[in-house]
Amino acid sequence: MTIGVFARAANVTTSALRFYDDCGLVRPASVDSATGYRYYSVHQLDEVVLIRRLRAAGLPLGEVRRVLAGPLDAAEELLADHLAAMERAVEVARANVTTALDLIRVHRGDAVSLPGRLLAEAIGQVAPAVEATGDIPVLGGVLIEAAGGEVVLVATDRYRLAIRSLRAEQQLRVPGAAVVAATHLNEARPWIDEQARVRLRFTGTHVRLDGPGGERILPAVEETFPAYRAVLDDLPGPVTRVVAPRGPLLRALGHDPEARLDLVVDGALRIRSSARHDRSVAIPADITGEPLAVSFTFTTLHPALTAGIGPDVMLQISRPDLPVVVRSADDSDLTTLVMPVKAASGPDIKENREPAR
Repeated sequence: MTIGVFARAANVTTSALRFYDDCGLVRPASVDSATGYRYYSVHQLDEVVLIRRLRAAGLPLGEVRRVLAGPLDAAEELLADHLAAMERAVEVARANVTTALDLIRVHRGDAVSLPGRLLAEAIGQVAPAVEATGDIPVLGGVLIEAAGGEVVLVATDRYRLAIRSLRAEQQLRVPGAAVVAATHLNEARPWIDEQARVRLRFTGTHVRLDGPGGERILPAVEETFPAYRAVLDDLPGPVTRVVAPRGPLLRALGHDPEARLDLVVDGALRIRSSARHDRSVAIPADITGEPLAVSFTFTTLHPALTAGIGPDVMLQISRPDLPVVVRSADDSDLTTLVMPVKAASGPDIKENREPAR
């Protein structure tokens, strides 16, 4: 099966499958050497569904690997501890039946439907990346794109680029897109979060949101949003990948908004902060690729990590002077490009190591 067919069969997004591939969790059965297209076997379906359930229960990647590779009794013991989460399948089945009834009643195909909670969460994750000054109105907005069964939200302040993809409950026949001011989205966010599901319709000058609790009409910004896909396409491939637990990584960054943060990868992941008197903190991580160091301001890196989905985060680094791709994914994908700064000179970063707590 192609990655798209397999993703639909496994009830995950294609971006989640790519994330599992990059993590070495689920490799495609084959990859076309000419096109790079990924193909999966029907025998991998159960494994992907299991991974999705384990991740929904909050299992870190390391424990997921142990469930997949370990003996049956060890997997049974681990999964027994997450029985309460597995019982959520009843709620999922009920939501799917309700969605199926909505699809039977709706035939126009000019709107796309999402769980209100999921859309509100996505707004909260990308909206902080908008430009705060208001010098360029379109950069104070969030781009909302919808095509087929996927909705993508994008925001940027020229130092960060945040992209969240969502799997829709209802297909959109004709693609739609609009830029909505972040202030309007944030004002509507509490109402969106209260709706079991929200239908988005693009009218050209507005985005209309319909839910059980009424409707909201949000005006669109008339300017053209930057070509963010070209930015992604122009990035060279990563030479280093780091997968680390998000909690310890955030704690290692500290809380000083004036701090400069140096990430050093040399067989381990260490962070030095200018607010920590040149001490470096070691973070447990899975690392592949070349050793390197890259520097950030606290105000660009910390929000990108805070907004992540799930317990783990992936850093894809191509060069210390190019944007670093920060990714996290489970049933949906959040990607943030973070612009580094020129590394500051200082003492040997390998000295005065302090373990993360």
